[in-house]
Amino acid sequence: MSGMTGFLKNLSFTEPALGLSFAASGAMLAGAHLFEKVGGLVPCILCLDQREAHWTALGVAAAGLIASRLFKSKVGAAAAVGAAALVYAVSSGLAFYHTGVEYGYWPGPAICSGGGGLGEIDINNLGASLTEKTDAPSCEDVQWRFLGVSMAGYNLLASAGLFALTLFAALAETRTARMVRRTASA
Repeated sequence: MSGMTGFLKNLSFTEPALGLSFAASGAMLAGAHLFEKVGGLVPCILCLDQREAHWTALGVAAAGLIASRLFKSKVGAAAAVGAAALVYAVSSGLAFYHTGVEYGYWPGPAICSGGGGLGEIDINNLGASLTEKTDAPSCEDVQWRFLGVSMAGYNLLASAGLFALTLFAALAETRTARMVRRTASA
């Protein structure tokens, strides 16, 4: 069993996890923008929220890779992979919520209903304006499916997988750091 412990002690999933996070979020954002610009699919409000999560993950992964490669900071990379796990947990939650709205399991937010005009926002009554309908498509309307799964559904699958990967990397890095500290103090 000591051979396995030695293997796990020297194995770091941080950089590969950050690299995959960067590539996957970048590819998902590129795909979403292609579907919008080339395919003509207008994103709903929840779609835009899900994009924000991937923009955040992209930045966190880039920061972690820079910390690891440029500054040789294992702590910075470990913190980034942990932060990426949190971002992907939020992304999974957003995608889960959106998928449930698409299937009619629960209602979407009032702003997701579609049909109103953005020019009708009353600055004096901003709180009420936030509940009015917008020109964006309804979050309930699925504009594209492949093999019966919507874009929100694929985002859920990808985000959950990336969450598992980055969480595993963060936990492995934490375990390695603990082992190094124990060895140094002994």
